[in-house]
Amino acid sequence: MLTASRRLAHALRLGYAQHAQSRGQTVWRTPRILPWSTWLAQQWLEARAIGAHSHHARLLTNAQARVLWDALVNDSEWGEHLLNPSNAARLAARSWRRMQEYLIPLPALQNSDSSEGHALHAWCSDFLKRCEKLQAIDETRLPHWAHDANFVPEDTLALAGFDTIPPSIARLIERWRALGKVVDIEAEERTSRSVVVVTARDADDELELAARWARAQIATGKSTVGVVVAALQTRRAEVQRVFEDVFAPGQRNIHAEATRIPVVIAAPSPLASYPIVDAALLVLQFALHDRPATHAGRLLRTPFIAGGESEKDRRAMADFRLREEQRDRWDWFELERWASATGCDQLALAARRISEQLRGQTSATGASVWAERFHAWLRAIGWPGERSLSSVEHQTVLKFHAALSEFGTLDAVTPPLSASAALSRLQELLRETPFEPETQATSITVIDPATVAGMTFDATWVTGLDAARLPEPVNPDPLLPVALQRAAKIPEATAEGVMQLSRARLARWTSSAPEVVLSWPRQEGEAELQPSPMLATWPTIKGSDIAMAAVRPLRRTLFEHRPLLEQMRDELAPRLKVRSARGGAMTLELQSRCPFRAQAQIRLGAEDLPTVSLGVEPIDRGIILHRVLEEIWGGLRTHAALVALDEQTLAQRVRDSAERHTLQALQPTVRYRERLAALEASNIAKLVLLLLAVEKQRPPFSLRFTETSEPYAIGGLSITLQPDRIDALSNGGHLLIDYKLGDSHTPRQWLDTLPGRPRRPQLPLYGLAHAETLRGLAYVVLAAGTVEYRGWTDGTFVGEGVLQYPAGVRLRVDHPADWPSLVEHWRKTLTNLAESFVTGQAMVDPLPGECANCHLSAFCRIREQTQEEELEHHDE
Repeated sequence: MLTASRRLAHALRLGYAQHAQSRGQTVWRTPRILPWSTWLAQQWLEARAIGAHSHHARLLTNAQARVLWDALVNDSEWGEHLLNPSNAARLAARSWRRMQEYLIPLPALQNSDSSEGHALHAWCSDFLKRCEKLQAIDETRLPHWAHDANFVPEDTLALAGFDTIPPSIARLIERWRALGKVVDIEAEERTSRSVVVVTARDADDELELAARWARAQIATGKSTVGVVVAALQTRRAEVQRVFEDVFAPGQRNIHAEATRIPVVIAAPSPLASYPIVDAALLVLQFALHDRPATHAGRLLRTPFIAGGESEKDRRAMADFRLREEQRDRWDWFELERWASATGCDQLALAARRISEQLRGQTSATGASVWAERFHAWLRAIGWPGERSLSSVEHQTVLKFHAALSEFGTLDAVTPPLSASAALSRLQELLRETPFEPETQATSITVIDPATVAGMTFDATWVTGLDAARLPEPVNPDPLLPVALQRAAKIPEATAEGVMQLSRARLARWTSSAPEVVLSWPRQEGEAELQPSPMLATWPTIKGSDIAMAAVRPLRRTLFEHRPLLEQMRDELAPRLKVRSARGGAMTLELQSRCPFRAQAQIRLGAEDLPTVSLGVEPIDRGIILHRVLEEIWGGLRTHAALVALDEQTLAQRVRDSAERHTLQALQPTVRYRERLAALEASNIAKLVLLLLAVEKQRPPFSLRFTETSEPYAIGGLSITLQPDRIDALSNGGHLLIDYKLGDSHTPRQWLDTLPGRPRRPQLPLYGLAHAETLRGLAYVVLAAGTVEYRGWTDGTFVGEGVLQYPAGVRLRVDHPADWPSLVEHWRKTLTNLAESFVTGQAMVDPLPGECANCHLSAFCRIREQTQEEELEHHDE
């Protein structure tokens, strides 16, 4: 029996085994059930073995054919005009397959009026020439070989699961049927059949209904249940989540043991997506190229290399320290040094082994040699790890070795490959190799509409049957001329063909089980959908009218079954015994933004993990700017000195300072970071010179403090303040200045966002420390395209952008009415914030929008609080 898909072949073999067991047999003859493409390739190989055809010496593998298409498209005159030659090669290979299936002769493309048709003709002609040179045939031309060679199979054949049979196969079947080599299988007549149509709110609701229905079917004694989901490959993760939620909600708890659910999702993932294969690729990437620090961290945390389990604690600390290193590029030689420095002895030894093998083994060579090298390097690093592999991991390793062997066969179609090209080819092969580990038989199969053809179940649910998807839209081949497609009767090219195909699939779905449910979603985003007119034959019922398992989403289930315990809101940390805080002015700012964050970050030290960036982090840029400005003003001291200094001398002084402090902060160790440091120094010098030009327009002043620490006590809390700058004004009093990089800083953030809680109280706090001489506060905004002062004064003119409060400010009724009232309001507000910090006020109460920039959401669990409030509101 020959099937249209591997999945159907597997299902039929499994069904035959169950049938034999039901008859009491313990031993039976294994039926020969194969996918059509696999069987035909076997027949070609057997014919070649007995010398039945001598012209073609080899059958191209899919990987070899893919390489040929890539090469010929990229080398063609059309290739240099393409944005994505690799994608064009995929389209060309697909068009070539359709031409072979529907018997479209290559010369027919010569009369095409489109550039796509001419390009396809050139590519297909080149593909044939290269195959002839290699004395090879690709899989798409095997039906032509069977027809031209008058091949007749020895065994009698039956076909299963073909919605449509292309002409290249149909003419073979007709010839073999006339010779008595093909028999037709009569469909099993079902005594009763129930087909109903169900509507769902949207695609998510539809999927949950199908999962709950499937569970109910199993509970009533059904042994096989099918759920057909369109675009299953892209929705695989969503389907997995929903079915786990319905069948084993406890499995989604990170502390729960893995529970096997009776569901198989028939959507093979790319081999490269499996963690154990991803770890292998990561090892090879480090062997051939230097990689970013994020990849180095992944390699330190993977369990699939030597010592991955026994050294996991030390490697976690090594990953943390790696972030502090701020080195962005790593290779195995650097990782060997780092492993030794952090006590990861097994990793250091493995890295030394692979480093020794790398020397002299990265020169260009054939794919087979590269396959041997890659295998040796993986063994040297201890892949796939020291722990026992699970069944899935073991099967994945075997499949990876098979893919590596297939990669080695590319010698026949590629010249010697460089290290980068070899690794790129292997990665591409692994991405295009679908893999689904073998598992035990399950009761429920989630499958896509095309693969389900020919399969039967005790009950079937088909989703996504709205008017936009059934019948499917016309989808002609983008490279083949439409006239040729219509003449060849390619179904996807015409409305009639699409309708015929849709009717055939719908007929298969409705006859696949005694009980069939067809469903469609009423809504997709904001769009209202309509049911497919092809569903009008059957009655429509509500989802509540069919049998559903009484299960609910995990979060609702957990909420409804929460233990009835005494509830206590513990929002008070121990009172601060030592009244000094290490966070400085940031202490009050965090207490205002969210009391919990202040206690967690200042008192508990719950800091975010450092990051390693390709660019310059904002914190580093801020440090450089502050140091440059401190140094420049440390030499000038007064406005008069700034004005007196000539432009050329000032510019040179700024550039020298920017270059020096940039090198100190960034410490470039590789060439690209040296270039990055040079660009950053130039940018900082530009910003500083623009600021100094603004400073020259201000009334005379002198600097009292620049980056100088001073103690201050407020509300029982002793903190250390470090204003960026304090200007002594010529007419008396002080202007406090804070340098800011972002363009989002405005003086209105000094006022309350919520009662008693300003978003940025840092500069007002500095003002309170100098309240007797305070004349104004100002941000100096240093951002791309914006270098200016923004602030308020008591009426003293200090420069453009610093407005008199409240004359230049739009106020609400609850805002302080004048400058003295504003200062007094700050004193009261900030004193209350200091007192609340000292007493340990730690409620999770963020200002609006604060959670977007906070790293403590897993600690404070605010999202759980939000979900609980939503559930309570929903129940009300």
